[in-house]
Amino acid sequence: MNFSPDEINDLKKIAPELKTIQEGGYTYFYIEKLQLPEGCIPEIVEALLCPTTHSGYPCRLFFSSKISGCPQRNWNGNLRAIGKNWFAISWKTRTGLTLIEMLSIHLKALK
Repeated sequence: MNFSPDEINDLKKIAPELKTIQEGGYTYFYIEKLQLPEGCIPEIVEALLCPTTHSGYPCRLFFSSKISGCPQRNWNGNLRAIGKNWFAISWKTRTGLTLIEMLSIHLKALK
């Protein structure tokens, strides 16, 4: 899946050091310091945004650690990528979203 430079630049407004990573047949956008919604512990995490179908979900956001201090969620996604363990909640989105919309909708799950 290709994303326009404008779409990637929009995501870079939130994640200036955004990196694209290819691993295991998937493309991930690596966000080194993702600020989570107020009340989340930790407040800042590393994240991998997978903008394509992954493990039955239209897109997934994987976190470097499980998040607390937010509504209880079903942590059903585990991933080993770029030498680290990653975690994702069960949170469905719809298809046809921009990268920034994907990230925003996933973060709403933590409010």
